[in-house]
Amino acid sequence: MRQPPNSFCCRVVRTMRSRYRAGIRQSITVCSLGVMAVCGVVHGRVINVPGDHDEIDIALWYALSYDTILVAPGVYPENIVWPLMKQGIKLMSTHGPQLTILDGGGEEQVLGVYSGVDTTTVIRGFTIRNGHASGT
Repeated sequence: MRQPPNSFCCRVVRTMRSRYRAGIRQSITVCSLGVMAVCGVVHGRVINVPGDHDEIDIALWYALSYDTILVAPGVYPENIVWPLMKQGIKLMSTHGPQLTILDGGGEEQVLGVYSGVDTTTVIRGFTIRNGHASGT
């Protein structure tokens, strides 16, 4: 779900567009890039599992950098590989680890994070069970 149209970033972008159309073009491009960078970081989308996508793995692939994925209570039989080059994704349960379980089925890893994350990436509120590491 995107931010409502009256959010700070939307108002700033609309103001810049109207000034540009009115012929006031000074520093609009630089200002636009700055606002887009700041607003993109501050205002990511919220993706709900299972509301928007049935699987966490699918929600991660559809997520953009700085999106938040909220996972409802349940047992999720998944073997998740974190997508490359997506910074700042927050993967969080809505009701904590007692009610939100990632189950690897004993065959593979439950959650593999190999690259593409930084200190703004968050994984919180899950019980992780029945994973298997290959030792590589």
